[in-house]
Amino acid sequence: MKKIITAIGNENLNNILKKDNNIKIVINDIQYKEGIIEILEENPDIDFIILNNLIQGEISTEELVNKIIKINKKIKIILILEKYEELTENSLYNLGIYKIIYNNKISVQELLKIINENNKITEEDKILKINNFEKEKNKKEIIKNLKKYKFKVYSNNIEKQKNNKLIKIILNKLSKNKRDKTKQYYPKIITVIGPNGVGKSIISINLAKINIYSKNKILLIDFSHINNSICTILGIKKYPKNKSDNILENIIKVNKKIDFLLYKFLVNSENKIDLLKINQIKNRYDLIIIDFEKDASPEIIKNIINISNFIMFISDTNFSEISKSINLLKIFINKYKIDKNKFNILFNKYNSESLNLKLLKKIFMEFNIIGHLNYNKNYNKLINKNKKNFGSQRKIRKEYLNINKKISIKNIYLGKENLWS
Repeated sequence: MKKIITAIGNENLNNILKKDNNIKIVINDIQYKEGIIEILEENPDIDFIILNNLIQGEISTEELVNKIIKINKKIKIILILEKYEELTENSLYNLGIYKIIYNNKISVQELLKIINENNKITEEDKILKINNFEKEKNKKEIIKNLKKYKFKVYSNNIEKQKNNKLIKIILNKLSKNKRDKTKQYYPKIITVIGPNGVGKSIISINLAKINIYSKNKILLIDFSHINNSICTILGIKKYPKNKSDNILENIIKVNKKIDFLLYKFLVNSENKIDLLKINQIKNRYDLIIIDFEKDASPEIIKNIINISNFIMFISDTNFSEISKSINLLKIFINKYKIDKNKFNILFNKYNSESLNLKLLKKIFMEFNIIGHLNYNKNYNKLINKNKKNFGSQRKIRKEYLNINKKISIKNIYLGKENLWS
């Protein structure tokens, strides 16, 4: 009988697993990543962990997998992801994941088959799976390149090659050469945060607008408890007052590509982010931009940080506002225990009276700095006239294109393409 721990956030799936005579659910539906470690330390003799990547926690999925394997090297981790990404699979299988499945591509019966058959995935299988070379034409390309690197190819069956490490190195080189650096690695959920009045809302809106040329559907989420600045800027006067069980009924259409949603429709009665609703909208949009309020509850702050692929922290460029930014960052890092590497600094309203850029970079030297936006009097004009297209403002557009590019490059460089993407 297989001893299993689940952390999947799916009551129906847990109930079905319990009915299988070959399965014993030791603990079901653990809600936090750290909780899995605690359970394993008390019950190390576990055969399988079925883990949904969407569950919350202070640690990343990679850190969680490493800790699980340290406790029990023989445990088999089945990870549930939402969307196929080659780079994501690559890194996870290298960590030691037993099987990766996708919510929209696997049935309960197939999951039970994986558990009960207990087929061992060989290193050779992982190599092929990681690099998505199942098709014969891709296998031929591997062989061709193996020969190019003077690696002796014994047969057309790559699985039978003995020197796995060398094959991995070569295949990694091949996959890197094929990456699309503008589409494949752009973060899915971007959260814009910083002190009040720093310009988060206009930056969120402009970031959405600059992406309409590369993204099919974009969602703006306003987490402002009082001002609802995005509503004001976009001229949204009416929005749903009562929550609907169907989150899609609470979404407002701004234009053909951009939609809008108020934060209150994503928060449950326990003042936590409803992951099921996040899931629902995440699958519907190519890009989600969250205009986040620093005065939210600690629970909400942690939730948002955990679900975001990219945190853009906005700071003004005068002494007073910089002091506010530093204090706020200290709260996030020291009080809420958020990794400082998650924050990417963008300086806003830069002008001739601002602190020198070299000094600003020195002050924020512990953080990744993605650039600055110059002060522009046209912002007030854009807001007051409710212009929904800032394409005519060439300087503004150019600045945002540069920032957009750096967001993508930063994710590739640090290898932080989040598992939500």
